[in-house]
Amino acid sequence: MVTSASGARIQGDDYQHLFSWYQALRLLLPDSHAAMVIVEAADAGFVDDVVVRGHPRDAYYQVKYSVDGRTPIDSAWWTAKPSERKRSPLEKFWWSWNELSDRRPAMTLLTNRPLDVNDPVLACASGRDGRLMPRLARRGPRSRLGIGRRSWADHLKISEQELLDMLEDVSILHGQGPFIHLIQMTSDLHRALGLAHDENAALAGAGAARRWVAEGRREVDRAAMLDEIARLDLQAGTPQATLLIQEINHDPWPDSATAAVDWVDLFEGIEPRARRQTRDPRAWNEQMRPDLQRAVAEIRALGYSDVMVRGALRLPSWFAAGAELADAAGFRVGCAQRGEIWSSDVDPSPSPLAVEVMELGIGSDLAIGISATTSIADDVLEHLRGAVLPVKAYIDLAPERGPGDRAIVNASAARGWAVEVRNTVREMVRSTGAARIHLFISSPGGAAFLLGHLWNRLPTTQIYADMSPGYAPAYLLPA
Repeated sequence: MVTSASGARIQGDDYQHLFSWYQALRLLLPDSHAAMVIVEAADAGFVDDVVVRGHPRDAYYQVKYSVDGRTPIDSAWWTAKPSERKRSPLEKFWWSWNELSDRRPAMTLLTNRPLDVNDPVLACASGRDGRLMPRLARRGPRSRLGIGRRSWADHLKISEQELLDMLEDVSILHGQGPFIHLIQMTSDLHRALGLAHDENAALAGAGAARRWVAEGRREVDRAAMLDEIARLDLQAGTPQATLLIQEINHDPWPDSATAAVDWVDLFEGIEPRARRQTRDPRAWNEQMRPDLQRAVAEIRALGYSDVMVRGALRLPSWFAAGAELADAAGFRVGCAQRGEIWSSDVDPSPSPLAVEVMELGIGSDLAIGISATTSIADDVLEHLRGAVLPVKAYIDLAPERGPGDRAIVNASAARGWAVEVRNTVREMVRSTGAARIHLFISSPGGAAFLLGHLWNRLPTTQIYADMSPGYAPAYLLPA
């Protein structure tokens, strides 16, 4: 079904109103440097949809929502004029930058459309902050990039240096996902502020922003937001932090998280499914684990003990995140899994295990295989023998009814399974006197997370990453 022009405008307005609410919520965060949000600012040139007044400088956002977010933005889009008398998007940004130059504006195009990665200019956009600089300045005038850069400057009738100066202050936040994604990211902020965080609560906030526009109320500060939250009756309970872990893919809304880590560039592979092995094997323990510890410390310093974890990450990092946000350290945790929240707060349901012990007799360590979603015993044994690890015995732990994608069906089962696995491993360590565990995991991410959360009173644990085929050492967690 094709959306009408008026329907497209309504969806675009709804997206902008929700983004306005999202930015206004950030005023209330404990580490916020923003003082005010202005909706449809009167003195912001063409980057007037949302303005955030703050330190060290103001941020200006132009929001472009497309009903079909699949069509990429290229240089032709940036230089296209709707009519002879109207400006192109690039001209609008250039004009606005000059008008606002005394304020050192940080200008952002926010869109759910992707960039054309084959466009030499837009391929320079950073995956971290969406800026074209400094990559845009790095190639010579005869390169494809240089020719594209010259084309943009010619369109504005300015020098290339003037273009580069302007683009130092421009970010392109592209591929921001569908409307529902922005609802989910807004819900992160609702959680952080102890507000109701379902879809209806986020939409109520968007409705408030729509009302601000309708009533001509453009400026919103912290006091006004507190009044609005009270009017909407959104206060719900204990604030909950969000920890974002970007291991194999970047998240389009990292700022919605209380704390975030970004490891994408540490991995080999040009797309998420190919990112398994770090470029430097030392990264797991010399960069990634310290990053996790710093993020957890940041969350604790802000006064949070209830933490939601999200992101694109593999099983070793799910487990390590749980271990850093340990139950023994007083954290309560949760993550989204299979359409619900798998939380450490739920009552555990019985989750009996099938335990298989295979003696290897090579050393005094224990190898533990978690065969929850698929049986990994053969692959792990092959690795143990090939790597000649000092392992006394391999212990395979599977659900009593056998491994499978639905072996752990919900939060209660995951919590019960994690308790059962931990207790079983403790007993095995007690009976063997092992001083080190080699841990291999095949389970839902949320289950590995809850297991790490409960992994205490156990010896030093070496976690392994599945390389498909084979395994490689990942995190080494001390006793």
